[in-house]
Amino acid sequence: MTSWSISETENKLTIQVKTQNIQAVCPICNSTSDIVHSNYQRSLLDVSWGNYQVCLKLSTRKLFCSNSNCERRIFTQRLPKIAAPWARRTERLNIQLIKVGLAQGGLPGSRLTQHLGVKISRQTLLRLVMKMPLPSHPVPKVLGVDDWAYRKRHTYGTILVDLETRQPIDLLSDRTATTLAEWLQEHPGVEIISRDRAKAYKEGASRGCPEAIQIADRFHLLQNLAQMLEVVLNQHRTLLKNVEDETNNCPIIEDQKVVAQPKQSRNGSH
Repeated sequence: MTSWSISETENKLTIQVKTQNIQAVCPICNSTSDIVHSNYQRSLLDVSWGNYQVCLKLSTRKLFCSNSNCERRIFTQRLPKIAAPWARRTERLNIQLIKVGLAQGGLPGSRLTQHLGVKISRQTLLRLVMKMPLPSHPVPKVLGVDDWAYRKRHTYGTILVDLETRQPIDLLSDRTATTLAEWLQEHPGVEIISRDRAKAYKEGASRGCPEAIQIADRFHLLQNLAQMLEVVLNQHRTLLKNVEDETNNCPIIEDQKVVAQPKQSRNGSH
Protein backbone atom coordinates (compact mmCIF):
# COMPACT_ATOMS: atom_id res chain seq x y z
CA MET A 1 0.00 0.00 0.00
CA THR A 2 1.37 3.41 -0.95
CA SER A 3 -1.42 5.76 0.20
CA TRP A 4 -5.11 5.96 1.08
CA SER A 5 -7.90 8.53 1.31
CA ILE A 6 -11.46 8.68 2.62
CA SER A 7 -14.38 10.54 1.08
CA GLU A 8 -17.01 11.26 3.74
CA THR A 9 -19.55 12.51 1.19
CA GLU A 10 -19.38 9.30 -0.88
CA ASN A 11 -18.60 6.94 2.02
CA LYS A 12 -15.70 5.66 -0.02
CA LEU A 13 -12.23 4.50 0.98
CA THR A 14 -9.63 4.62 -1.80
CA ILE A 15 -6.38 2.70 -1.36
CA GLN A 16 -3.37 3.05 -3.66
CA VAL A 17 -1.49 -0.25 -3.97
CA LYS A 18 1.38 -1.44 -6.14
CA THR A 19 2.68 -4.85 -7.15
CA GLN A 20 6.10 -5.83 -5.84
CA ASN A 21 7.06 -8.65 -8.18
CA ILE A 22 9.39 -7.55 -10.96
CA GLN A 23 8.98 -10.73 -13.00
CA ALA A 24 5.75 -11.97 -14.53
CA VAL A 25 4.62 -14.99 -16.55
CA CYS A 26 3.24 -14.64 -20.05
CA PRO A 27 -0.36 -15.99 -20.13
CA ILE A 28 0.16 -17.48 -23.63
CA CYS A 29 3.52 -19.28 -23.55
CA ASN A 30 4.20 -19.26 -19.77
CA SER A 31 7.62 -17.69 -20.27
CA THR A 32 8.99 -15.57 -17.44
CA SER A 33 9.88 -11.96 -18.29
CA ASP A 34 11.22 -8.94 -16.43
CA ILE A 35 11.40 -6.52 -19.39
CA VAL A 36 9.04 -3.71 -18.40
CA HIS A 37 7.06 -2.00 -21.13
CA SER A 38 5.02 0.46 -19.03
CA ASN A 39 2.93 0.80 -15.91
CA TYR A 40 -0.76 -0.02 -15.86
CA GLN A 41 -3.40 1.01 -13.31
CA ARG A 42 -6.59 -0.89 -12.49
CA SER A 43 -9.55 0.12 -10.33
CA LEU A 44 -11.01 -2.73 -8.30
CA LEU A 45 -13.93 -2.73 -5.89
CA ASP A 46 -13.13 -4.69 -2.74
CA VAL A 47 -15.01 -5.93 0.31
CA SER A 48 -16.44 -2.95 2.18
CA TRP A 49 -14.87 -1.62 5.38
CA GLY A 50 -17.69 -0.82 7.78
CA ASN A 51 -19.98 1.64 5.99
CA TYR A 52 -17.28 2.58 3.49
CA GLN A 53 -17.04 1.25 -0.03
CA VAL A 54 -13.44 0.19 -0.71
CA CYS A 55 -11.78 0.92 -4.05
CA LEU A 56 -8.29 -0.38 -4.82
CA LYS A 57 -6.20 1.66 -7.24
CA LEU A 58 -3.84 -1.10 -8.30
CA SER A 59 -0.64 -0.17 -10.12
CA THR A 60 0.83 -3.08 -12.07
CA ARG A 61 3.11 -3.55 -15.07
CA LYS A 62 2.99 -4.36 -18.75
CA LEU A 63 5.95 -6.42 -19.93
CA PHE A 64 7.52 -7.66 -23.16
CA CYS A 65 7.38 -11.40 -23.66
CA SER A 66 10.88 -12.91 -23.63
CA ASN A 67 9.85 -15.65 -26.05
CA SER A 68 10.41 -14.39 -29.59
CA ASN A 69 8.10 -17.08 -31.00
CA CYS A 70 5.15 -16.12 -28.80
CA GLU A 71 2.20 -14.47 -30.50
CA ARG A 72 1.74 -12.09 -27.56
CA ARG A 73 4.48 -9.46 -27.63
CA ILE A 74 3.20 -7.38 -24.69
CA PHE A 75 1.20 -8.70 -21.75
CA THR A 76 -0.10 -7.37 -18.47
CA GLN A 77 0.98 -8.84 -15.17
CA ARG A 78 -1.66 -11.30 -13.94
CA LEU A 79 -2.91 -11.40 -10.33
CA PRO A 80 -5.06 -14.55 -10.18
CA LYS A 81 -5.47 -14.55 -6.39
CA ILE A 82 -6.66 -10.94 -6.38
CA ALA A 83 -8.74 -10.39 -9.53
CA ALA A 84 -9.37 -11.95 -12.93
CA PRO A 85 -8.15 -10.18 -16.10
CA TRP A 86 -10.31 -7.16 -17.01
CA ALA A 87 -12.34 -7.62 -13.80
CA ARG A 88 -13.71 -4.63 -11.89
CA ARG A 89 -14.08 -6.47 -8.58
CA THR A 90 -11.72 -8.53 -6.46
CA GLU A 91 -12.20 -12.28 -6.19
CA ARG A 92 -13.08 -12.12 -2.50
CA LEU A 93 -15.79 -9.54 -3.21
CA ASN A 94 -17.20 -11.80 -5.94
CA ILE A 95 -17.32 -14.69 -3.47
CA GLN A 96 -19.23 -12.53 -1.00
CA LEU A 97 -21.69 -11.40 -3.68
CA ILE A 98 -22.25 -14.97 -4.88
CA LYS A 99 -23.15 -16.04 -1.33
CA VAL A 100 -25.62 -13.16 -1.10
CA GLY A 101 -27.11 -14.09 -4.49
CA LEU A 102 -27.51 -17.74 -3.54
CA ALA A 103 -29.18 -16.87 -0.24
CA GLN A 104 -31.35 -13.92 -1.31
CA GLY A 105 -31.74 -14.00 -5.09
CA GLY A 106 -31.54 -11.05 -7.48
CA LEU A 107 -33.59 -8.08 -6.27
CA PRO A 108 -33.52 -8.83 -2.50
CA GLY A 109 -29.77 -9.52 -2.73
CA SER A 110 -29.21 -6.23 -4.56
CA ARG A 111 -31.00 -4.36 -1.78
CA LEU A 112 -28.94 -6.14 0.87
CA THR A 113 -25.59 -5.34 -0.78
CA GLN A 114 -26.40 -1.62 -0.65
CA HIS A 115 -26.38 -1.89 3.16
CA LEU A 116 -23.05 -3.75 2.93
CA GLY A 117 -21.39 -0.86 1.12
CA VAL A 118 -21.56 -2.34 -2.39
CA LYS A 119 -23.93 -1.11 -5.08
CA ILE A 120 -24.70 -3.84 -7.58
CA SER A 121 -27.70 -4.52 -9.82
CA ARG A 122 -29.82 -7.64 -9.57
CA GLN A 123 -28.82 -8.67 -13.12
CA THR A 124 -25.12 -8.58 -12.21
CA LEU A 125 -25.81 -10.55 -9.05
CA LEU A 126 -27.66 -13.24 -11.00
CA ARG A 127 -24.91 -13.38 -13.64
CA LEU A 128 -22.33 -14.08 -10.92
CA VAL A 129 -24.47 -16.92 -9.59
CA MET A 130 -25.04 -18.43 -13.05
CA LYS A 131 -21.31 -18.36 -13.82
CA MET A 132 -20.61 -20.67 -10.90
CA PRO A 133 -19.57 -24.18 -11.95
CA LEU A 134 -22.13 -26.84 -11.14
CA PRO A 135 -21.17 -29.07 -8.19
CA SER A 136 -20.18 -32.61 -9.05
CA HIS A 137 -22.32 -35.43 -7.65
CA PRO A 138 -21.63 -39.16 -7.47
CA VAL A 139 -23.94 -41.42 -9.44
CA PRO A 140 -26.90 -42.11 -7.13
CA LYS A 141 -28.05 -45.61 -6.28
CA VAL A 142 -31.66 -44.46 -5.99
CA LEU A 143 -32.60 -42.07 -8.81
CA GLY A 144 -35.81 -40.04 -8.99
CA VAL A 145 -37.03 -39.10 -12.47
CA ASP A 146 -39.77 -36.55 -13.11
CA ASP A 147 -40.65 -33.79 -15.56
CA TRP A 148 -40.46 -30.06 -14.88
CA ALA A 149 -41.60 -27.02 -16.83
CA TYR A 150 -39.34 -24.48 -18.52
CA ARG A 151 -42.64 -22.88 -19.48
CA LYS A 152 -45.82 -24.46 -18.17
CA ARG A 153 -47.95 -26.20 -20.82
CA HIS A 154 -45.37 -25.39 -23.50
CA THR A 155 -41.82 -26.65 -22.84
CA TYR A 156 -40.82 -29.39 -20.42
CA GLY A 157 -37.60 -31.04 -19.34
CA THR A 158 -36.56 -33.84 -16.99
CA ILE A 159 -35.19 -33.43 -13.47
CA LEU A 160 -33.01 -36.12 -11.90
CA VAL A 161 -32.82 -36.31 -8.11
CA ASP A 162 -30.69 -38.36 -5.73
CA LEU A 163 -33.45 -39.68 -3.47
CA GLU A 164 -31.02 -40.68 -0.71
CA THR A 165 -29.63 -37.16 -0.29
CA ARG A 166 -32.72 -35.40 -1.76
CA GLN A 167 -30.48 -33.28 -3.98
CA PRO A 168 -31.14 -32.48 -7.67
CA ILE A 169 -28.17 -33.70 -9.70
CA ASP A 170 -29.05 -32.86 -13.32
CA LEU A 171 -31.60 -31.26 -15.64
CA LEU A 172 -32.29 -32.77 -19.06
CA SER A 173 -33.42 -30.66 -21.98
CA ASP A 174 -36.57 -32.68 -22.71
CA ARG A 175 -38.58 -35.63 -21.40
CA THR A 176 -37.97 -38.18 -24.13
CA ALA A 177 -36.85 -41.77 -23.70
CA THR A 178 -33.70 -41.26 -25.78
CA THR A 179 -32.38 -38.42 -23.61
CA LEU A 180 -32.95 -40.34 -20.37
CA ALA A 181 -31.40 -43.51 -21.81
CA GLU A 182 -28.27 -41.63 -22.92
CA TRP A 183 -27.83 -40.09 -19.46
CA LEU A 184 -28.16 -43.47 -17.75
CA GLN A 185 -25.65 -45.04 -20.14
CA GLU A 186 -23.16 -42.25 -19.39
CA HIS A 187 -23.68 -42.64 -15.62
CA PRO A 188 -23.70 -46.36 -14.78
CA GLY A 189 -24.39 -47.50 -11.23
CA VAL A 190 -28.08 -46.69 -10.69
CA GLU A 191 -29.83 -49.54 -8.87
CA ILE A 192 -33.37 -48.20 -8.36
CA ILE A 193 -35.30 -45.76 -10.55
CA SER A 194 -38.34 -44.06 -9.07
CA ARG A 195 -40.50 -42.49 -11.77
CA ASP A 196 -44.01 -41.59 -12.76
CA ARG A 197 -46.04 -43.80 -15.11
CA ALA A 198 -45.03 -42.02 -18.34
CA LYS A 199 -44.19 -44.48 -21.14
CA ALA A 200 -41.18 -42.38 -22.22
CA TYR A 201 -39.53 -42.70 -18.81
CA LYS A 202 -40.27 -46.43 -18.67
CA GLU A 203 -38.71 -46.97 -22.08
CA GLY A 204 -35.73 -44.71 -21.35
CA ALA A 205 -34.99 -46.46 -18.05
CA SER A 206 -35.28 -49.91 -19.67
CA ARG A 207 -32.92 -48.96 -22.50
CA GLY A 208 -30.40 -46.99 -20.45
CA CYS A 209 -30.21 -49.16 -17.33
CA PRO A 210 -32.05 -52.47 -17.84
CA GLU A 211 -30.66 -54.02 -14.63
CA ALA A 212 -32.18 -51.28 -12.42
CA ILE A 213 -35.42 -51.83 -10.53
CA GLN A 214 -38.19 -49.48 -11.64
CA ILE A 215 -40.78 -48.37 -9.11
CA ALA A 216 -43.65 -45.88 -9.13
CA ASP A 217 -42.97 -42.94 -6.84
CA ARG A 218 -45.23 -42.27 -3.88
CA PHE A 219 -46.36 -38.83 -5.03
CA HIS A 220 -47.85 -40.06 -8.30
CA LEU A 221 -49.42 -43.11 -6.62
CA LEU A 222 -51.21 -40.87 -4.13
CA GLN A 223 -52.13 -38.43 -6.88
CA ASN A 224 -53.64 -41.20 -9.01
CA LEU A 225 -55.47 -42.59 -5.97
CA ALA A 226 -56.96 -39.18 -5.18
CA GLN A 227 -58.10 -38.73 -8.78
CA MET A 228 -59.80 -42.14 -8.87
CA LEU A 229 -61.46 -41.58 -5.50
CA GLU A 230 -62.87 -38.31 -6.78
CA VAL A 231 -64.29 -40.04 -9.86
CA VAL A 232 -65.86 -42.87 -7.81
CA LEU A 233 -67.36 -40.53 -5.22
CA ASN A 234 -68.85 -38.30 -7.91
CA GLN A 235 -70.56 -41.34 -9.44
CA HIS A 236 -72.25 -42.09 -6.09
CA ARG A 237 -73.07 -38.52 -5.16
CA THR A 238 -76.79 -39.26 -4.67
CA LEU A 239 -76.18 -42.21 -2.34
CA LEU A 240 -73.69 -40.20 -0.31
CA LYS A 241 -76.25 -37.40 0.05
CA ASN A 242 -78.81 -39.89 1.33
CA VAL A 243 -76.33 -41.27 3.86
CA GLU A 244 -75.60 -37.75 5.05
CA ASP A 245 -79.32 -37.02 5.51
CA GLU A 246 -79.88 -40.27 7.44
CA THR A 247 -76.91 -39.50 9.67
CA ASN A 248 -78.23 -36.02 10.47
CA ASN A 249 -81.72 -37.39 11.33
CA CYS A 250 -80.64 -40.34 13.50
CA PRO A 251 -81.53 -40.18 17.23
CA ILE A 252 -78.97 -39.05 19.82
CA ILE A 253 -78.24 -41.50 22.67
CA GLU A 254 -77.63 -39.91 26.09
CA ASP A 255 -77.36 -41.86 29.40
CA GLN A 256 -78.83 -45.01 27.86
CA LYS A 257 -81.92 -43.04 26.82
CA VAL A 258 -82.96 -42.38 23.29
CA VAL A 259 -83.67 -38.73 22.69
CA ALA A 260 -85.19 -37.83 19.36
CA GLN A 261 -83.34 -35.11 17.54
CA PRO A 262 -85.66 -32.11 17.06
CA LYS A 263 -86.47 -31.11 13.54
CA GLN A 264 -86.24 -27.47 12.66
CA SER A 265 -89.14 -25.95 10.80
CA ARG A 266 -88.75 -23.80 7.76
CA ASN A 267 -89.31 -20.56 9.71
CA GLY A 268 -86.65 -21.48 12.25
CA SER A 269 -88.99 -22.35 15.22
CA HIS A 270 -89.02 -25.74 16.98
